[in-house]
Amino acid sequence: MTMTTKTILMVDSIPEVALDFMNKTHFEEIEMVKALGNIVSEYQQNNNQEKQLTISLEHWLKHTKAHFSRENLLMMDINFPMYSVHSGEHSSVLEEMENIVNAWKNNHDIALISDYIFTTWPNWFNSHVNSMDMITAQFALIHGYDATSVPDSEK
Repeated sequence: MTMTTKTILMVDSIPEVALDFMNKTHFEEIEMVKALGNIVSEYQQNNNQEKQLTISLEHWLKHTKAHFSRENLLMMDINFPMYSVHSGEHSSVLEEMENIVNAWKNNHDIALISDYIFTTWPNWFNSHVNSMDMITAQFALIHGYDATSVPDSEK
C-alpha cells in the first residue's frame, strides 16, 4: 500500500484577497477542513467517528454552498466579466463535493473522503483562491466595492 502525502492547508498559507468577507469565509473553510481531516484520521485508525464525520461533511457542504452563493452574488453585483467561468467552477466543485458526501453516506468509503480532503480539495482551493478569487476581489475593489462590505443578501 502506498502512502500519500496529506495536504493540510493553514490559514496563513492562503493569501488574503481584497475583500474581508471572502477572507473570513476562506479561513472558516480551512478550519473546517482541518477538523474534518482530524476526524478522517481518527476514523482510519479506529473505525469510529462515523456519525461525526457524516455531520461534519454535511456542515462543510452547507458552508460551501453559502460561500459560493455569496461570491456569485458579489460577481453579479459588480458585473464581473468572468462570472460564467468563476461561477461555473463553483458549480463543478459543489457537484463534486455533493457526490463525495453522498458516496460517503451510501458506502462509507473512507479512502474517497480521505483523498478528497487531503489532496483534491486543498489543491483546488489553493489554486482557486490564488487565481479566481484574487482577481474577482481585486476587480470589485477597483470598481468601487468597499473592502469591508458583504453582498446584499448578507446585510
